[in-house]
Amino acid sequence: METLKMEYAPDGRTSFFQYEIVNDSLKGQIDDAQLHQKVKNLLVDFDLVEALEALPSQDLTDTLAYINVSVGNIRSKAAESSELSTQALLGTPLRVLEKSGSWFRVQTPDGYIGFIENSAIAFDDSFDSQANKVVYTGTYGFSYQNSSLKGLKVSDLTFGNIFRELEKGSHSTKVQYPDERIAYISNIELKPVVDFVNEAKPKGIIASSQEFLGIPYLWGGTSMKGVDCSGFTRTSFMMNGIYLPRDASQQALVGDAIDTSSGFDKLEEGDLLFFGRPTDKGNKVTHVAIYLGELKFIHSSGMVRYGSFDPESEYYDSYNLNRFLFAKRIIESESIRYLNPQNFY
Repeated sequence: METLKMEYAPDGRTSFFQYEIVNDSLKGQIDDAQLHQKVKNLLVDFDLVEALEALPSQDLTDTLAYINVSVGNIRSKAAESSELSTQALLGTPLRVLEKSGSWFRVQTPDGYIGFIENSAIAFDDSFDSQANKVVYTGTYGFSYQNSSLKGLKVSDLTFGNIFRELEKGSHSTKVQYPDERIAYISNIELKPVVDFVNEAKPKGIIASSQEFLGIPYLWGGTSMKGVDCSGFTRTSFMMNGIYLPRDASQQALVGDAIDTSSGFDKLEEGDLLFFGRPTDKGNKVTHVAIYLGELKFIHSSGMVRYGSFDPESEYYDSYNLNRFLFAKRIIESESIRYLNPQNFY
């Protein structure tokens, strides 16, 4: 059973297979149909009764939901006190797996699985339409109750929030949230999703990354409200059309390897730097940064800040120099994923 789990569900962040053998039954939960069938076939040989619950749960009436707040917190367990696993932005589609009290177990477009409170999501089939989707392109801002963009606010906004466009005026656009709230946002801060994705230029990653300078570190964070190291790199690349995996160890698996055995002279702006420690089973990646050129990099550590491999630099970072593992080229690599021009994700 463990062999199947390692083959089909090796990463608990993006797949779910929990089981236990009770008397003559295999009980638990599983979210992969192909793996579920293989488990059923295997149990015939062991004379065990298969009693796994397949996810999404059959008790659900709808398995598609959308983040309904500027930044939705997704936790490792169904409790406010639980660890923040990751975040998803307003308008992000979620695969709903099961309901647990006032919480839902959900899966994000990048495969991440966790729990989110029901107040942070909305089930709205009309929002599923790919037509008239617009993305908020500012770093941080607000939507308003009236077209003058004055007075009472509807909510805060952060880059990557997705809305349905209802009507575009001379200065503001009337938009709809996944829960059908209506608001107005400045025209200069919105773009049709298809235009944003088609016009995104990966070379802008350096400028985007520096907009985060001083933003505090937040474990699991992926927005201007706070970022962890991989949330920072991921959002910086997303602002320029590239959709990186969520965690540093996952980001380390994409892109093209760069030879740094004799130094850093082959690095280019926008390359990802990975840090951690070597182990008997290979490198354990625990941190990631964006290379800026001339031995300088930017990363989220305490806050988003500069670092440098140059001992003469004011940003010299001997700690990270000593735990540097390898670098990857993301820009123009054939192994990376770009944002979808139709629905962003």
